Amino acid sequence: MRTTYDLFAETNPAFVSFLLYRFVKSYSGDSDEAPHISLAYLVVPLAVSQRLEASFSSTNSATGFLSWLNRFPEVRIGLQQDIEVARNTTDQGIRAALFSQLLELGNNGTMQFGGAKKPPENTKSKLSNMPKQAVSRAERLGTWMSGIGGPATIFSALEVRP
Repeated sequence: MRTTYDLFAETNPAFVSFLLYRFVKSYSGDSDEAPHISLAYLVVPLAVSQRLEASFSSTNSATGFLSWLNRFPEVRIGLQQDIEVARNTTDQGIRAALFSQLLELGNNGTMQFGGAKKPPENTKSKLSNMPKQAVSRAERLGTWMSGIGGPATIFSALEVRP
């Protein structure tokens, strides 16, 4: 039986809000396109799970989402359960990001930057190893997911339900 400890290791609402901020920043890149809030429910369990570390460590931002899934189809195994287990953590992180105005909801349910002062760029470098890796995975997912299309395509590729 798989344990869900890795989904909650090193997490709290403030950390998850920072992780989501870095995801949105990577997703948006140089464009004005913002990710749909539903993607937060994928990003948190994918980024925080230590079980998937090997699949991320052998890729880079140029690998691409579909190439990653083709190389590591086992990513899909248990993902629906991981999403459900992480739902409360993701909800709390979203609420923290919205309440602090780090992020805000835009038109059509997109997550975009809020009016709060942005975290310093070196914040990630001050984290211990596990949280730093989770943030790096969230950033990579942001870059990859921005080039795929809408949330329906991403959920379908991962074979999970929103």
